[in-house]
Amino acid sequence: MESSRLRGNAATALKILLVGPKRTGKSSTGNTLLGRGQVFDTRGGGASTARRAFTAGRQLTVVDAQGWGSSEEFVPKEEKIEQLRALSLCGTEGPHVVLLIVPLLDFTEQERKAVERRMEVYGSSVWRHTMVVFTFGDCLNRRACSVQEHISSGGPALQWLMEKCRYRYQVLDNKAAVTGKRGLKQEVNRIGRKLENTWWKKDELQLGRVSRKGEADVMRELGQKQVREMLSKIEDILHENGGWHFSLHMYQRLEEEWSRRESELRAWLKADVGNERGKQKREETKVKAEPEQEHKLEEAMQEQSLRKERKDDCEETRINQGKDEEVGVRVELRRLSSEGDEWYSSSVNVEEKEEVV
Repeated sequence: MESSRLRGNAATALKILLVGPKRTGKSSTGNTLLGRGQVFDTRGGGASTARRAFTAGRQLTVVDAQGWGSSEEFVPKEEKIEQLRALSLCGTEGPHVVLLIVPLLDFTEQERKAVERRMEVYGSSVWRHTMVVFTFGDCLNRRACSVQEHISSGGPALQWLMEKCRYRYQVLDNKAAVTGKRGLKQEVNRIGRKLENTWWKKDELQLGRVSRKGEADVMRELGQKQVREMLSKIEDILHENGGWHFSLHMYQRLEEEWSRRESELRAWLKADVGNERGKQKREETKVKAEPEQEHKLEEAMQEQSLRKERKDDCEETRINQGKDEEVGVRVELRRLSSEGDEWYSSSVNVEEKEEVV
């Protein structure tokens, strides 16, 4: 299954960046990956180098970055420049995966800080593409423990490293490609090996009859097995990242875009929550105000009714007053009329008397 998946992607060159401290087996890891002997100089101290080869069914481009020092407080300017130059050797798209080389020894707090400072040069997004490669894998046999036991007992510094890499790791024994009959005997005794359609026995007699060509085949098969396991895990990392390369500038742009969208989303959520709260507050106010409004409406209706009654009373009073005035006028007219009649009558009588005289 794994080999078919790798063959399906064989047309695509896989770009790998090797980073780590000096004297940790970083260049040897590159040689094991390429399977072409001493491609990278294992003496250390050299500049970052890129090499290509077809191995384990894949076209690989491996960049061996210059090893960094042990300073934990700051990163020298020369180291930063060399780290960025190693990244540029992977091409414009960048590497698919970053292999952080760490010896299978005690991982101290000082080493943790040194790793943290160097990886900060690439930005926090580099951890999405990073896998730890534990070198000196033969130490597990001497300790008679598994890599899981080594990690669980490694202390907080190693736990931090595992969490940053999402517990993606691979144990590598770079000595498997250069060991002699002793290493071959140990491997055959452990699992047995089928060479040229023949199962070799585990005794010293049969091991002595293995030709030099057979030894080379066994060692090459051991190296290829480790490489296949590592490439399978790299394929998983590629799948997790959607097949993306690691590009410093691309992730900077993506982080800016993500920050912008996050700010917009937060503002939208805040406004939406504010609208909901405002609506809820209006509803609560409405519920509270309804009894008061009903009471005020009743008072207003009562007051309006009283005003109407008062208006009717006033109108009736005005009408009554008018009637009274009219009656009074009539009475006055009658009085005046009667007085006039009396005056007229008296005047007529006087005249009559004067005429008689």
